[in-house]
Amino acid sequence: MNEFISGFLYTIIAYGTPLILCSLGGMMTGLSGRFNLGMEGMMLFAAFFSLYFANLWGSLWLGLLMGVGITVLIGLFMAFMSIRLGVDIYIVGMAINILGTGLTTFLIYVLTGSQGSIIYPTAPKLAKIATPLIENIPYLNQVLSNHTWLDYLTIVLVVLLYAVIFKTAFGRRLRAVGMSEWVASARGISVDGMIYASYAMCGALCGLAGASLSLSQGIFVGGFVGMTNGRGWLAMAVVILAQSNPYTVLFSAWALGALSAAGDILQAAVGFPARLVQMLPFVGALVAASVYSYRRMKRSKQSFS
Repeated sequence: MNEFISGFLYTIIAYGTPLILCSLGGMMTGLSGRFNLGMEGMMLFAAFFSLYFANLWGSLWLGLLMGVGITVLIGLFMAFMSIRLGVDIYIVGMAINILGTGLTTFLIYVLTGSQGSIIYPTAPKLAKIATPLIENIPYLNQVLSNHTWLDYLTIVLVVLLYAVIFKTAFGRRLRAVGMSEWVASARGISVDGMIYASYAMCGALCGLAGASLSLSQGIFVGGFVGMTNGRGWLAMAVVILAQSNPYTVLFSAWALGALSAAGDILQAAVGFPARLVQMLPFVGALVAASVYSYRRMKRSKQSFS
């Protein structure tokens, strides 16, 4: 029984990493007053290019750098389209999602000749780390040890982003832009600069999220569902629930990870259909968002009564 619980908790942490990173990226653009709909596509680009270049050059770090660099450029491009060309940011986000699905599938065929997915068994992969202090503690080592360094980095980034958002001048300026661009501009804050910075940070975080999916396995799956399996859409629900707090992002993502882990158990133990199992995190996100919206509406009515 103890091994079952520890395995369940281990799966929650492992599943949560890409979702947490992507949600943190969406939170950063949300703080600037923009809602990024393109996170699914950004993750797909990062997952594909990080794996492809890691295999091509035989270097995990160069592959990771390429994947993150490309998504940062995509984020800056999205901000440019919105700020300079006046394109609706929601349309830009949807376009990035469609482009991410179609272009990565096309590139798989052009670059490798494969139909829909690529497998690089010899590509450098994210190694799992046995943590020295935790490794000798019974049960706890089964939950917190033997994760990739990116899993541990994700938790560190949650703490760092909390400090950046609430303890630094940059965080105060970013939140000011999200509250009122006119007031922020009047106070001498570069509104455009803050928006560009938020999208660059979102690109970097979504890049790490996408890379964590493909570089941990040496596999990229293209097509409509793709490697991300809807995590970019789940991240949007997490961003809404988190209310600009990185710690809430962390626990919300872990809660959805628990639903995913529970789904895997149901599928293995009871024989639940795979399609129904994959719905669980999305159903959970929908219920949580509905409860949050209801409570917010109720508080709003009480404040006016």
